Amino acid sequence: MTRKILLALAIMVVGLSSCRSLKTNDTETISEPAGSGDGRFVGHVPSEDKTNNNTMTTETEQFNNMLHNMNDFSLEFFRKLSKNNSSESMAFSPASLNMAMAIVYSGAREETRQQISNLFGFDPQHSVFHPAYHAYFSELKEISKDTLVDFNLANRVFLEQSYPVLSQYISDVEKWHDGAFEKTDFRNNPRLAENRINSWVEDFTRDRIKDLIPSGSLSDLTRLVLVNAIYIKSDWKFPFEKEMTEEKMFRTISGDEVLRDFMIQRQSGIPWYEGEDFTAMELPYTTPDLSLILIKPNDKSVTDITRYIPDADTYNKMIREFRQEEVEMEIPSFKLETALSLTEPLQEAGIEEAFDERADFSGISGERDLHISAVLQKVFFEIDEKGSEAAAATAVIVVTTSMPAYPPDFQPKSFIADRPFIFILKENKFNTPLFTGQIVK
Repeated sequence: MTRKILLALAIMVVGLSSCRSLKTNDTETISEPAGSGDGRFVGHVPSEDKTNNNTMTTETEQFNNMLHNMNDFSLEFFRKLSKNNSSESMAFSPASLNMAMAIVYSGAREETRQQISNLFGFDPQHSVFHPAYHAYFSELKEISKDTLVDFNLANRVFLEQSYPVLSQYISDVEKWHDGAFEKTDFRNNPRLAENRINSWVEDFTRDRIKDLIPSGSLSDLTRLVLVNAIYIKSDWKFPFEKEMTEEKMFRTISGDEVLRDFMIQRQSGIPWYEGEDFTAMELPYTTPDLSLILIKPNDKSVTDITRYIPDADTYNKMIREFRQEEVEMEIPSFKLETALSLTEPLQEAGIEEAFDERADFSGISGERDLHISAVLQKVFFEIDEKGSEAAAATAVIVVTTSMPAYPPDFQPKSFIADRPFIFILKENKFNTPLFTGQIVK
């Protein structure tokens, strides 16, 4: 049986530390892993106040604005990473980074908060940001109810057992981000803490993401590690047949030609779009909740794949104008394992204060004693005749400053991916990219 297996995991780790304890009535120390048997807090579903059309219109506008900002960030930041890795095939999970930074953003204040808001497009008002983001997060989790896909989405906070945090932050994480807290001993055994977090990531990604946090990344100053994870597994709607696979030439970004295994099929009912200088098609899964977009430059001699990454407006236009066609497709099978340090790209993109002594994460601890020391992501993405498998993990470490009928002669569209191309794995309700990537060699 030919299958497409899609596995997606996004993880963010935020390590926080402080040289002094916070002693106020507005703090809590997690003495046991929060929640019941599975270590989760019992979250509270936010009530919805839609008493009039004006309120509904305002909420809809705010939600749609958030989605546009998410798409804009996802594609623009991927373009930046692509430019920095122009000669390498790579994959990136904007959804992982976005959801992880949303938890960090909940505890950011003043200019630190503003810089994160400017880059990610998060609304500066808590009263707007939290309900809108919770609505999006909740809709993603609804995918898990689809029996045609294995989908899991989780936020986990590994908290230094002796470190008190604001009760409001605990409430925000569990209520708006469905976060689970787990007591961890960073202070006395950071190596054991690293192993525990990495083990959790490995289990969640079916052993695809290993050693997300390199040994020595955490220390006795670490206070918090925030983790976001997505796991997806689904079949192709139109599977490829192994017997049709052929060895063909692939022209790399450097101009060399290499032999690759190409999956081949002819299929009707494929969403198709022709841009000015590229062609795109959308491959569906058995679940209607997910799909994979492939973007191929029209020019065979591609020297800069970055220019073919769409911005949010082009991306939305492409999706709106997809039309179903019969397509003869040839797609190389591939496997990517990408390790990214996102610290410098985030700083270059405008988040500066969060990474040094100017950082203000007082919404977490009540003190300005925390900053981010590293943002790490690992991604696994594979496509073959049996399917595709994808996994991603993002870590942020913070330390203290201290189909239609056709006539017989009909000619189908042709999508021959024999040159560098872009892929975007998206969810289909809001069309937000979960994974993006490029194949250039």
